[in-house]
Amino acid sequence: MIQLPRFALATPSTGTEPSSAALAWLAGLTDRRWRVQHFRSRACPTGTQAVGQVTGLPGRHLDSWLMPENVLRKLFARGANGSDLALVEGTLEDHPAPLNWPNYNQPGSLRPIADALDLPIVAVLPCPGPGRDPLHLPRVPACADAIFLDELEHPDDFDFYRRMIQLTSKKPVLGAVESFPEINEALREAPRDRPISEALVGKLAESFLRFADLNAISNLARSRPFASCTEDPSPCASRQRFRVAYAQDEAFGAYFPDTLEALEALGADLVEFSPLRDDSLPDGVDLVMIGCGFPDRYADALSRNMSLKFALQSHVCGGQRIYSEGGGTAYLGRWMIIDGRQYAGVGILPFDAELLSSPPCPSPVTRILTRGSWLGPSGTVVRGYKSSRWKLISGADPLDCPSCHGSLTAQDDFYFHHHAVGGLIHLHLGALAEAVAAFAGPHSASLTLPTARPCP
Repeated sequence: MIQLPRFALATPSTGTEPSSAALAWLAGLTDRRWRVQHFRSRACPTGTQAVGQVTGLPGRHLDSWLMPENVLRKLFARGANGSDLALVEGTLEDHPAPLNWPNYNQPGSLRPIADALDLPIVAVLPCPGPGRDPLHLPRVPACADAIFLDELEHPDDFDFYRRMIQLTSKKPVLGAVESFPEINEALREAPRDRPISEALVGKLAESFLRFADLNAISNLARSRPFASCTEDPSPCASRQRFRVAYAQDEAFGAYFPDTLEALEALGADLVEFSPLRDDSLPDGVDLVMIGCGFPDRYADALSRNMSLKFALQSHVCGGQRIYSEGGGTAYLGRWMIIDGRQYAGVGILPFDAELLSSPPCPSPVTRILTRGSWLGPSGTVVRGYKSSRWKLISGADPLDCPSCHGSLTAQDDFYFHHHAVGGLIHLHLGALAEAVAAFAGPHSASLTLPTARPCP
């Protein structure tokens, strides 16, 4: 058993994540020199700038649908290590709101994460609004260990609400935050990659500290020991280090952070490159990763960078691997079709990618690999969130050998060409140990894909 001070903060499913209440916790406790690590309850390839702005620590994520319990526990213990408090935010409601492309800013399901990690649950409850009966208090979830009041209209009402809730629910009230409509509006409208006003952060911190019972918060957070989980033995000692180049610029850069951490744990040397500006790949690269992003916003510049496209083609022709997701996959196709206009892609994967004008929301999907690849043998089951901003229109070079390219799924949302693999689904590779190990393993043309014919 180890000591990991921790909470689950249960917020309404219709709000944003992070909520203004969660940011109040982060801002107030950070002001008191607590080191607070925030976790989302739904995986997201892009971080939330507001969390890092407030705490100085990048936000992390958990996802009970995407991650088996053992992975949840390992990722949580790794991320929470060294913090004074780990705060996992989500909703207790049975049906969380659907994802809202491109913000991913709704909370995910908290209950299974709280069960897996034995988290004390603090329920965020709204105070009665103007004109409502002050005795009509919100329902307190039976599983809650404590209460935190949100949207307090009048500070002088706090003691009354605290006494009434503690009397009727027999649960402690840890504090409150006042109603700040302008902050809620800023969180709804602000892009995830932009900070929010420091003045608004200061308001949240001041309001939180005005009502918070810091001793009660500390005692509850430390009330449950955490069963230590043993990390898998590192295979680095028996393998040579390998070099991973991952695309990172304005056009690309959406990666689950745990994927990069898992690669580093396997011995990867990570190095960034820019498909927008670089004319070559970094030296000695074994694996290239191109995550999701918005290549449609930079299609002209990407299509004109012929040197980098040739470097990617040469990398694959040399028998090396490329892995891509979402917008990175669209970029690796033959053409990107945007508003009826064609922009030349890299020409590696066997399709054209058409940008949809009104894409559906990202959705959780399960896929079965219909043929072997270095992601896994035929029959491997993978889970992820499918981005549907792009429609993939299959069609390879007729002169290319059919055994060297094709789809890896019955739904035609994962493709390969030689040892390049790309799809529209964001996989959490931290939950796919075999796939991550394959990144680090010795590579040759015999790794379950058909032998690639030499490139011209």
